[in-house]
Amino acid sequence: MSVEERLELLHQENERLKRENDAMKKIIIQMRVTMNRMIRRYITVSGRQE
Repeated sequence: MSVEERLELLHQENERLKRENDAMKKIIIQMRVTMNRMIRRYITVSGRQE
């Protein structure tokens, strides 16, 4: 395999990893939003029970 071919494969792998990273960031952001909603709801419910 030539240097150019290896470089192209590495470039493709890098692009794939960037896409996966972006997808993971979106998932983490959504998880954070969900967690914050759950915490707010828990605090609200806990406050009503006292």
